Amino acid sequence: MRRPDRLLVGLLVLGGCLLRTPDPPRFFRPDSKALEAAAEEHADPPAANAIAIRLRGVRSEPFLRERIVWRSSEVEYGLYEQRRWIDLPARYVEQALGQRLRATPGLRLTDDPQAVALRVVVLAFDEVLAPTHEADVTLAVTLEDRARGRLLTRTLDARAGIENDAPASMAKAMGQALDDAVAQVADAVRLGLQDHPASVAR
Repeated sequence: MRRPDRLLVGLLVLGGCLLRTPDPPRFFRPDSKALEAAAEEHADPPAANAIAIRLRGVRSEPFLRERIVWRSSEVEYGLYEQRRWIDLPARYVEQALGQRLRATPGLRLTDDPQAVALRVVVLAFDEVLAPTHEADVTLAVTLEDRARGRLLTRTLDARAGIENDAPASMAKAMGQALDDAVAQVADAVRLGLQDHPASVAR
């Protein structure tokens, strides 16, 4: 093949690569029982003597956005190009946690600024690739009383194994980890308030 012909073939191949249409994004939602219950919104009314909790807006690490995060070690992270969440991880945690707190005996959610405030930051909402393939949801939790200050500071971690490489399997496992994480938060809040009865007696 003559040099001009090779050059023409090379330009055609390069042009095909440049003009190639990227794969469209694929959207996923964690398969969470708490999220399903939150969507139905038929929780029983709380008892009259239940402790009022004000759930502040859940925040997250800046990179935890729509694109799904993978992690291959404690120091290496990446973002999938096409795999995305339908909503933000912080929003999923807020919805699931609100439902779980409403279902926890002895607690009730309120907007009263005088109530004990619960602050949550999402530290991980990751697909862990190694050494074990699993979904990881890690939450930093702070419980504060206006009069007595900080009642609780914990970091809670929940993991669920991912059975194969299919993205749907990851979404199912992430839902399980999310349900476990918000259950841990609700239990920690309930126990933390029991340990500080004077803070909530008002």
